[in-house]
Amino acid sequence: MNLKWVVGKSPKQLDENSIKEIKQLFYRETGEEYFEGSIRALPIQEWDGNLILTDCENPSKIHGLLWATKFSDERARIVAFAIDRDLQGMGLGSKGWNLLIDACLKDGHSELQLEVRASNSRAIDFYRKRGLEVIGELKGYYKEGLGLVMRGNIQSQ
Repeated sequence: MNLKWVVGKSPKQLDENSIKEIKQLFYRETGEEYFEGSIRALPIQEWDGNLILTDCENPSKIHGLLWATKFSDERARIVAFAIDRDLQGMGLGSKGWNLLIDACLKDGHSELQLEVRASNSRAIDFYRKRGLEVIGELKGYYKEGLGLVMRGNIQSQ
């Protein structure tokens, strides 16, 4: 496999196969089931902070995504960050993160925010290493379990 993060389209512009791939990725990695309409309705603009992890040899296959939105002038919000489980721990998340940070800095954002399952200690550690801290709890946000809001200043890697 020749995996690479590429700038993606807005979910509104994705073809049916891409939506199917994303639905499957979300379900495999989070256990959450999303419908096509809910994916298409996500507030993801077309910008350099909208990333899809694909195989250059099979670009229709989606192995990960890192979707962020320009939440305000100062803050970007990660809406979704998922990578196929068998590809985790290979530095792909860090590469995607660094591309997102570059996009945020280019657009003048100084803060990053996201929501994460409280039970996802691996992700929480990943975000803490990059300067984010827990600022709140979200009850009922996830189908199963407590959610956490994390926020921090954007740090160049």
